[in-house]
Order: sequence, then structure tokens, then C-alpha cells
Amino acid sequence: MAETGTNLISSINKSGSGVDLGNLVEGLVAAETTVKQSAITKKVEAANLQISSFGQLKTKLTSFSSSLTTLENTNARTTTSANTAATLTVTNEALAKDINANINVISVAKGQVVTFDLTDASLLASSSLSAASTIPQGDLTLTLAGVNTVITIDGTNDTVQGLINEINEISGMQASFVDATGSGGLALILKSDTGTANAFSLAGSGGLSAFSTSGMTANSSPITLSVAATNAVFEVDGLTVTRSANSITDVFEGYNLDINAVSNGAFKIASTVLSTNARDRMQSFVDNINEVKNYLLTETKRGRDGAEDGTLVGDVTATKILREIRALTTREIVGFSSQSYYLANLGVQTERDGKLTLNITKFDAALAANPDLLNVVFASKYSTDKDNLKVTGSANFPPVAGSYSFSFSSGASTGTLNGETITPKSNSAGNKVFTGSSGNAKNLSVELLSDLTTSATVRFGQSLTDKLQKYISDINSASGAINVRTRAINQNLSDYSDEQSDLDARIEALTAAYNEKFGAMEALVTQLNKTGEYLTSLMDAWNKKD
Repeated sequence: MAETGTNLISSINKSGSGVDLGNLVEGLVAAETTVKQSAITKKVEAANLQISSFGQLKTKLTSFSSSLTTLENTNARTTTSANTAATLTVTNEALAKDINANINVISVAKGQVVTFDLTDASLLASSSLSAASTIPQGDLTLTLAGVNTVITIDGTNDTVQGLINEINEISGMQASFVDATGSGGLALILKSDTGTANAFSLAGSGGLSAFSTSGMTANSSPITLSVAATNAVFEVDGLTVTRSANSITDVFEGYNLDINAVSNGAFKIASTVLSTNARDRMQSFVDNINEVKNYLLTETKRGRDGAEDGTLVGDVTATKILREIRALTTREIVGFSSQSYYLANLGVQTERDGKLTLNITKFDAALAANPDLLNVVFASKYSTDKDNLKVTGSANFPPVAGSYSFSFSSGASTGTLNGETITPKSNSAGNKVFTGSSGNAKNLSVELLSDLTTSATVRFGQSLTDKLQKYISDINSASGAINVRTRAINQNLSDYSDEQSDLDARIEALTAAYNEKFGAMEALVTQLNKTGEYLTSLMDAWNKKD
């Protein structure tokens, strides 16, 4: 490295002080600035570690939220069916109850299917047709569910594909063609949605009169009733049930019943909470919480007996997050019934080190006594104690969990929800719907299924899983606590950079000042040494003369 200042003077001046002025200056500058430099370095290192720790925390919380979603969508219930003619699927665990029913499928819902042999002389009279083949112009009136729709075929759409496109524009209808021969022997196929109400007919005029379906049968040609529209008809414990579709959501609350085939006899379908499924699900929930809590405990722990402090020790934001997660897992859970619940009701215990553990014996006993108890952890629920009410709420902005009073007098123009007088709105079914607009019951909706004088309790129970996900979403958001704290630490780093720049300038100024002082001293010492050498030489010369 090139020498400068006093280093250069000391190295080439053999008549100087002999002191390594460069090291001397460096030592003096270090003595004045080392403490400050060490403090800045420590602050920068600590800030970078904090940013890294908050980044890891954010990742762990995101992973935790994903795990909670998976657990929410994993049912502890198991459904069984003794016959594939009908199957049962849980759609809302909060509403699902145990089922043990006998099902007998009499008929499956079907849509009407009509086939047109377009090669017939009365229709298009050709055995080599394609989608672009021309069809006669005129009007077709399609009657579906009592509604007439007129299809006009003119020069803009007078092809096989043009007719298909027009029919496919009608809600509840599907049209397509099949090449039955592989060489242009086209058949036009029209199909409606399932249910007898969706039977349809066609009446043609002009050049399309041959497309009329009047008089068609299962054996007629060239227009054939390939499939007649039917409803799904089945028995539930001897009670006959009729539906227009095969996927049914209003027979067993919280379930989807799929009708797949005629059964030719009764068979059993069932649903129950399987204790091993529920236990595994709960244990996974506890493990996921512990992973996040353990990370925060480690990062915020103060070192003792010579151990290092955690990276986030004393950090208010990290400590607050840990405290809130602890609170969420120990706080009462309300709105699922007239009583409050705690995780302890499900056998979850908090150990002295803050870790959660699951007491399997207590958990199994609690679930056996009340299978719905698992909802307080995994499934938010709206409910009421009256059959003529239906309670719902906003998915994005739900009400505060809890129980609320509702009252309505038959024929009245208003009702009362949680002390708030509300003018109802009518829904598509013509029922009155009362929605809270203020207070804890804001966005809670009560639908009156029958215009009867009613005094009831309506409830919203928010599951612990939903509470945790909401909290994680809030603190992980752009304006959330973690990003706010990270931005503050980055601002601190910017301030430390300014401190470092000021210190660097001071080091440079001190070095220059000491170089100037010791440079002047070196020059003076050199001059004195030269004078001494001259006097010594002069005296030596005098001695020789003597």
C-alpha cells in the first residue's frame, strides 16, 4: 500500500525522530473513535438480524395460516353409504349433524334429450354434412319451463353451427352435433337441464317447420325423444322426496346428497365424527401453534447465565404478537351456544414453558359428550333457537361473536336486533331480512321464514381458526405490525448510515490534524538533528587540529 503523510516522512528521513508516526496517528485516532465505531457496528448488526427475524416470523405465520386453512377443510366427520346409488359429502361442518338414514332411490333426475337425424329427407337430406352446411331459414319457437323463445334463422346464421349457437344462448339448453357415420351423417342433439320442469318443445315455421317436435316419441324418426325429462325421486326413512337435480343440499343440513343411480331397494347412509380423525386434526392444530410460539419465545428470550439474548429481545412488536397469540388460545370462545368455551374444554393445556399440549383422554371424552364442540376450533357458525329464523352474516366483515336478542311482532314494519330497530328488506323468496347496521351485531342478518311474532336469541360463533387467520392477515398485511416495525428498523439503519458517515468524516479530520501536527514536529526534530550533526562535525575538526 502506498505510504502517505507522516509514514512517508518517517520512512525516508533518517535524521528524524525515528518514531513510526503513521502507527502513532492511527492509534490516537482509534483511541478517540473506536467506542463510537463499535456502537454503530453493533446497532447495524442487531438491526439486520431483527429484519431477518421478522422476515422469518412473517414466513412462519403465512405457513401457519395455510395449515389452518387445510385443517378447516379437513373434516373430522366420516360419511358412508352402503350403495353407490347415493353418496353424502360434508359441506358445512358447523351445521352437519350425525346421520343414520335409509335411502331408496326410485329415479334419477334427467334432462330431456331430443335427437334430429339431419340426413333425413325431411330435414337437410344429405349424408355428407358439416357444421357449415346450410339449413333452411325461418323461425323456431323453443318452449322451456313455460317460457317461449323465438329463434330467427336468416342469412346471418343459416348453418348447422349457427343454429347450435342460437340454442346455446338460451339458459338451460345445450346443443351439439355428432357425426354418426364418420362421413358427414350428422345428428343434432338438444338437451335441457335436469327435472320435469325443464321438458321442452320446438315449433318451426317457414323453412324450419320440419324441425317441430310435436308428436315425437322415443321411437319416432327423424326426430326422436331420446331421453325424457325426469326428477330425482327417493325415499328418506320412508318419506318420498322429489328434486329437480341430482346434487341436493337441502335434505341434510350441512351435507350434499348426490343421487347417482336407481337403487332397487333401501340402503343405509351415515355420518359420524371419527375420534381418530378429530384427534389427529386437533393435534395438528396444537403443533402448528406451538411452532410459531416457540419461535417467538426463542427470539424474544433474554439470555441468562452468559447465554445470548434472542434477536428480538425487548422488541415491543414481537412481544405483543406473542402475547396476542397466547391470549387467543386462552380467551373464552362465545356464540356457539348459551355457554362459553375454552380450549381447555377440549383437553388443551398450557404448560409452564408456554407450550400447548393435548390431553387425549379429556379430548375424546369431551367429543363423545358433544361432537359439535370441535366447531369452536374449526368452523364458525350462525345459529338461533327458533325454527322460523335463518341467521347469516357477512363473510368479509362478520359481526362480533356472541349471542343477540331478536324480536318481531307479526304484521309489524320493523323488528329489533340487539336493541337496534331495523326496517327489513325483502329477499328473492319474499321473506323479511333484518340486518344489523351498528354495534356488535353489525352485518348480522336474520331472515324471517314465516310472518309470526317471534322473540329469539340469534348467535354468531367465530372459530378459533378464523380468529387466528384474521389476526395473521392483519399483522402480515402491508400496513400490519410486522411491516410497520420492519420499516422502522430500516429507517434506523438509514440513521446509522448517517452516523457512520459523520464518524468517517471525523476520522478523516482527526487523521489530517494529527498528520499535520506530527509532520511539523518531525521537521523540527530533523532540523535539530542536522544542527547537532553540524556541531559534532565542527568539534571533531577542531580536535584534529589540536
